Amino acid sequence: MGLKKNIFYRLFLGILAAAFAFTPLNIQAAQDLEAQSQAAFNKAIESNSWENWPTGPSIYAQSAIVMEADTGMILYAKDVEEKNYPASITKIMTALLALEHCELDEEIEFSYYATHSIEYGSSSIARTEGEILTVEETLYGLMLSSANECANAIAEHISGSNEEFAVLMNEKAKELGCINTNFANPSGLHNDNHYTCAYDMALITQAALENEDFRRISGTDYYTLRATNKNDEELWMQNHHYMIAPYKTAKYLDDTIFSGKTGYTTDALNTLVTCGERNGMDVIVVTMRTRSTGEKGVPLFTDTAALLDYANNFRKINISENENTFVVGNAYDFSVDSNELNPSASLISIDENSSVILPNNVAFTDALPSITLEENADGNKAYLTYEYAGQIVGKASITLEENIEEEFTFSEIESEEGEHTQGPNFITINLKIIFIVIAVILGILLLIFSIYKLYEKNRAKIRKAMNIQQKRRFLRRKRYRSRRRRRRR
Repeated sequence: MGLKKNIFYRLFLGILAAAFAFTPLNIQAAQDLEAQSQAAFNKAIESNSWENWPTGPSIYAQSAIVMEADTGMILYAKDVEEKNYPASITKIMTALLALEHCELDEEIEFSYYATHSIEYGSSSIARTEGEILTVEETLYGLMLSSANECANAIAEHISGSNEEFAVLMNEKAKELGCINTNFANPSGLHNDNHYTCAYDMALITQAALENEDFRRISGTDYYTLRATNKNDEELWMQNHHYMIAPYKTAKYLDDTIFSGKTGYTTDALNTLVTCGERNGMDVIVVTMRTRSTGEKGVPLFTDTAALLDYANNFRKINISENENTFVVGNAYDFSVDSNELNPSASLISIDENSSVILPNNVAFTDALPSITLEENADGNKAYLTYEYAGQIVGKASITLEENIEEEFTFSEIESEEGEHTQGPNFITINLKIIFIVIAVILGILLLIFSIYKLYEKNRAKIRKAMNIQQKRRFLRRKRYRSRRRRRRR
């Protein structure tokens, strides 16, 4: 009898819950959320307005970016500078600073504040006051399980407090060129003054990916934390990123994904950073403020999958292997009598690792180069910067040699009278001056080349316009003659 009552009671509660769900108020709320998701889906994609640029997919994220990690080239842009709350993708910056300021085997002792100040129900691996982990173990907790007490512990270990660590985070953001970022804590738990944008998160991730330990830790699918001084049992942790590990579903697993971080708060909605390989490129995808649906991973991971596949429309082209418009040899043979002036000296050397990123159907020669000279702490530098469709698509450094002066000896020459001329004599060559002259000439040639290409482009447009005008005149004459014929009849 008790069992029957229990069954009927549960059935009654289920019917009551269903009835409440379909009240006019809840139906209206659901419609409002659907309208907001559709508005985000219909939002303009800036990169789709770039001339001769591959059309990118419409997605439900409010803001998104696709960046090539090596060059920083932006492939896809949807409101990339819009301020949004980052939630736990904040922890990418926390991990970056930990790797810059600590050794992996350093020990971190968790404080009372680190373990007890986090919000109830937020991400945690249940560490306690006085527990000791290494920096590496703490980073696994931070990046795989998104543990907020690990973020606090790292901040206190480096800076003494969350507040001081936030200062360090903002200094690093400024150093990286972030434009709309202000961090207030190391975890990403909500704070009205804690915000960033998709572009800035891509820059932060780009910097983090330069560290192999970050790639290894953030791309790990699962990790077993050893027993500690406060916990006798091991702890098994799984990466929360659906494309790296089957955390809640295996539907989105992708073995080309090598790094990533999830985030969610009720204020931020879903945020996601994903790093994968496409068409020989390391690609960073950041999506912000994505509203969840009833289906796991939709549209958060379907959006990201579409953006990753969009990157297949582009290819990486090595600059040093393809730049032949302005050729400067690496060796020059200058002879004075029987002596050579440093034949192995390299006046211009293009960085062999630099590339441009272009749409698949665009030739390297379609990208317009420009040259600049800069002086920095590492010495004199020149850069070739390439532009296509109004966007910077790549940059290569050209090494400027230091102020090198070399002396070369003229051999003693016998005159027709059999006398020897006075010697030895010396000639001093300043290779830096020679290079600067060559660089100026290159700059002039680049300017002439750019003007010529612009002239050819405009001439084609003028020809097209003239053809249209000629066709219009012909049609007007034809109509005029036709009307005259009709009048004569």
